[in-house]
Parts: sequence; structure tokens; C-alpha cells
Amino acid sequence: MDSGTLYDITNLIDMCRNEPVLDRQLKILLVINAMLPLTKKLHIPSFLTNDYVTRALHEIDKALKSGY
Repeated sequence: MDSGTLYDITNLIDMCRNEPVLDRQLKILLVINAMLPLTKKLHIPSFLTNDYVTRALHEIDKALKSGY
């Protein structure tokens, strides 16, 4: 993953965390997930909560900081 993509994902994570509307958070999370390498893609359940989005963003952020 190049630094531009990493920067984009990091910005999207911040945008998603600051978005108060769950539907918009989900759309952003789906964009983030589409940008991840196949081995790091999330298996997103059909029923989503704010808590799931928060945990998913945390896991993605942690993976990015560890260098995948």
C-alpha cells in the first residue's frame, strides 16, 4: 500500500469517527474497506451498530499503524 492510499484511509477514518449519522458512517466504512488489501478487508455484518463501526475503525487504524 502506498503512502497516498494510507493517507486517504487515515483521513477517511477521521471523517468516519467525526460523522454523527450512522448511515453516513457505514458508507465511509465501506469505502475504507474497499481500499484495504484483500487479506485485511473486514467481514461486515448485515446488522450494524455505532459500537461496531467504532471497533472496526479502531482495528483498521491499529493495522495501519503496525504497517500491516
